[in-house]
Amino acid sequence: MKINVASLRKNEGSSARFEFGEALPPIQIGDGEYSFQSPVKVTLNVTKSGKSLLVKGKVLSELNVHCSRCLKEFTYPLSFDFEDEWLPVEAATQDEEGTALIFDKDEFSIEERIVEHILLHLPMKFLCSEDCRGLCPKCGVDRNLNTCVCSDETIDPRLEILSKWNKGV
Repeated sequence: MKINVASLRKNEGSSARFEFGEALPPIQIGDGEYSFQSPVKVTLNVTKSGKSLLVKGKVLSELNVHCSRCLKEFTYPLSFDFEDEWLPVEAATQDEEGTALIFDKDEFSIEERIVEHILLHLPMKFLCSEDCRGLCPKCGVDRNLNTCVCSDETIDPRLEILSKWNKGV
């Protein structure tokens, strides 16, 4: 995903629109690997503003993931907007070089930045639905499909003596 900003750098207030639809490799997070079910669609509006370029974008795609509760595979829709400010290397100060997004040519790749935004917009845990009941921790049955007869009441053996306290034993 390369954008060419040569014409934008010359004219204050000028803008350009870029659209991409590319297949990205799977994302590795910890022990999990998440693959894209569809190409990642990116729409960018780049505007020259002072010495910098203001990039407003939208990302659309779908990820193949597993539910954190019931372990079933499902498709997670990915849709979000983002905004970045890019500075040309000749306009960046020493302080900005460590924190700002800097480009040094008229054409540069933004794929790495798009992947960073995708990672920032992923949830801590994927859930197939808000009311997913998950798996029974004792027998392993999927509580969304079946009911189990396992007792949810477990008493910590260290506190079991307290259950007899109010019974006069």
